[in-house]
Amino acid sequence: MYPPEYYLERDPEKIYRVMETVRFATMISRTEDDIIVTHIPLILDRHRGKSGVLIGHMDRNNPHTTYLSDAKVLVIFQGPNAYISPNVFESSQLPTWNYIAVHVKGRMVITESADAVMDSMIKMAGILETGPNPYVLDKANAKMQHLINHVIGFEIEILEMTGRFKLSQNKHSVDRLLARETLLAESNRIQEALIKSVF
Repeated sequence: MYPPEYYLERDPEKIYRVMETVRFATMISRTEDDIIVTHIPLILDRHRGKSGVLIGHMDRNNPHTTYLSDAKVLVIFQGPNAYISPNVFESSQLPTWNYIAVHVKGRMVITESADAVMDSMIKMAGILETGPNPYVLDKANAKMQHLINHVIGFEIEILEMTGRFKLSQNKHSVDRLLARETLLAESNRIQEALIKSVF
């Protein structure tokens, strides 16, 4: 079985935590002769459906919209990841790559009501806004009133979710701790360097 059993995370709380922390996901669906991929922010509502619901919206011009109604989709939340050098470990090891990811299989339902789509956009902004003076989006916002005709809303009922946490679980406790510290440092360093190089 791939990945090995010890890399599969079964704790729903940890899986939900990844979805609620990463929030930016890759949504994949299959057509008759192609595969469509969209990168999109999604908000988790843990309390609806059997395992929760993911809520989002996208531009009506996105080719994905043609295939969404009652469609099965795969959603991937990719968390921190980094190369782990053998030099990091206390014991003799080979090079490896550690990562945190969650795969969600679900069924898509289109949100037909413009009011419901606006409500979901307002909820998303409320969740994502941080800091001492958060921006508050409301239905009276003229730009949102104009935008609403150009987006569709949707919900993904979660049917199955799998945590794939490759975190050196097959190594002893000291090496696991060293891998953890390297993953933390390297993932931060790599993201900062990338942002500075392309932004």
